[in-house]
Amino acid sequence: MKIAIIIYSVSWLILLAIYLYRRKESTFNWKESDSVEKFAFFMVFLFAPIIILFLPYFLFTNIRDKRKSLKVAEERKREQQIEMEYRSTALASIRQAKALGNQNGRFDFHAYLASVGSSSTTNLYSHMQDENNYPKILALLPKLTLPDGMSLHVEKCKQQGSGDRSKLFVETPNGAYDQSIWDYIDVECSEVGAWNAYILYNLWHVLPMFWHELYNRRYYLFFEEFTDYIECLQKEDTIMVRKALKQHITSPNVVKANGRFYVTCCFFTNFGGLIQETIEITIDNGKATFHEIERKTLFEYQCGIMF
Repeated sequence: MKIAIIIYSVSWLILLAIYLYRRKESTFNWKESDSVEKFAFFMVFLFAPIIILFLPYFLFTNIRDKRKSLKVAEERKREQQIEMEYRSTALASIRQAKALGNQNGRFDFHAYLASVGSSSTTNLYSHMQDENNYPKILALLPKLTLPDGMSLHVEKCKQQGSGDRSKLFVETPNGAYDQSIWDYIDVECSEVGAWNAYILYNLWHVLPMFWHELYNRRYYLFFEEFTDYIECLQKEDTIMVRKALKQHITSPNVVKANGRFYVTCCFFTNFGGLIQETIEITIDNGKATFHEIERKTLFEYQCGIMF
């Protein structure tokens, strides 16, 4: 009996010491606590010896979890540093390529953008709410091709649930559907090929959306007149926003540097305003991959609507 009393006394003293040590960090107040909290404290002190036996395990798991969290945080910080250095190097390459392009008369993307050959491609974005235009998508992007027997389709958003967006998918010769369209599409390794890939990569932002997905609605601004297609969710802001955007919009551009292509383009969103993004496109054996390099806000706007 004496041994049991000694064990309980020591256990309670240890728990009391731990409690007093952590009291500054604790928000527990006995007077303000509910019956569940009081019962939990009662059970802790009732089974104090058992809890003391498990203390080493609790301490070990606590230390282990802290080390794991610290390791994850360090890894995340290291990845962020690598990403920042990668983006900084890419931006320096873009600036250098632009300077060399001006001197050596490289591909003039702005001249191409103003050409007749580009007009049908860029107009694709302003007509994608009409599903009759879906079969024309690849026809308007001549530098993108699919293997024989395959075709590109649009699954229009469903008007149900909390939100949905339209999706692009490839139909294979055996009748299977696959949304991993870039596994199938071949991209010409050129500035125009990268531009076509950029347009298709972002096409889902201009296809029909429903409810919560409308956060992702974008209005891409290839030309100043494209601001006429913008509709603010706060209708009374539309005219004001259109005028402001015309003062800040910059023309799209495609630059080749170090074997990669960098597309810079502006878009408007009701939940951020006028954004200019730079996307790195790598084309390897006809397959394209995409990596965001930079995103800048040129004109800030928030419609204030929450879905």
